[in-house]
Amino acid sequence: MFRLCSPLAATLLLAAALLPFNATAAPAEQEPVRLLLLGTKGGPSVLSDQRLPQSTALMVGDNLYLLDAGYGASLRLVQAGIPLARLKGVFITHLHSDHVLDYPSILMNSWASGLKQPVRVFGPPGTRSMTDNTWKTFQVDIGLRIDDEGKPDPRELVTVKEIDEGLVYRDEHLKVSALRVPHPPFKDGQAFAYKFEAGGKTIVLSGDLNYFPPLAEFAKDADVLINEVVHVEAVERLAKRIGNGSTLAKAIISHHVTAENVGSIASEAGVKKLVLSHFVPADDPLVTDQVWRDAVGKTYHGPIVVGADGMEINLND
Repeated sequence: MFRLCSPLAATLLLAAALLPFNATAAPAEQEPVRLLLLGTKGGPSVLSDQRLPQSTALMVGDNLYLLDAGYGASLRLVQAGIPLARLKGVFITHLHSDHVLDYPSILMNSWASGLKQPVRVFGPPGTRSMTDNTWKTFQVDIGLRIDDEGKPDPRELVTVKEIDEGLVYRDEHLKVSALRVPHPPFKDGQAFAYKFEAGGKTIVLSGDLNYFPPLAEFAKDADVLINEVVHVEAVERLAKRIGNGSTLAKAIISHHVTAENVGSIASEAGVKKLVLSHFVPADDPLVTDQVWRDAVGKTYHGPIVVGADGMEINLND
């Protein structure tokens, strides 16, 4: 027989109905979290196999989330012993090629490696078009392997959301927020920083940007801030070698953030650990790890990690 709910039950049902999409009513058991730097070079040129362009892996339990997909991301994941078929999400900061050149490879290599679970992709405007064009580029291969090998259709596994700042994604183990950041020549709303909250840890990825004080509030009390960095004198030396002189140097420097300003943001945010990545430039022999630490250490006095390809970041100290 139909029975009316008690006032308490009715209140609980109403509260559940008002929960936002992808929110959970109660926190689930925390999954272990791992953070690995895959590529730490700024810029699209491939100068050696020691530093490849930008990509980072976040593991939440057995699920892989790829943060940017610069050239070599697939290879670095294999070298780290992380199965590509565990891919569950991709978060793209902006559409410079050093951040997305391996994106088609990630989709195709994960599928070829046995991907069966849905993959959510998040990025700025243009991410959906880039994905659609990936499918067009490989439509012959995809069609043949579906028919001949019985593989699932990857186009049905991957969904794309073009984002703005605010809450981007949430499930029982991971919450992701985004912040618009200035990265000339991109327009406002075309480049983002991300905040990942999982396993009781908060990890912020700056993306590419110039000096931007609101990042300090976004990264407030984070366990780890992964921040890009530029060395002004080394960029000037690079410009002279290339031959475009002051014009090139001025453009590169204006697109990125100096070591001293990185330290200022990390200090104001009170982050527990600062990880340097996306080095601009990454190949100047005069700029050693200690040079980077000394420059950042002028304005930030916490732990500084000079990132390297293949490095796992300790989240427990």
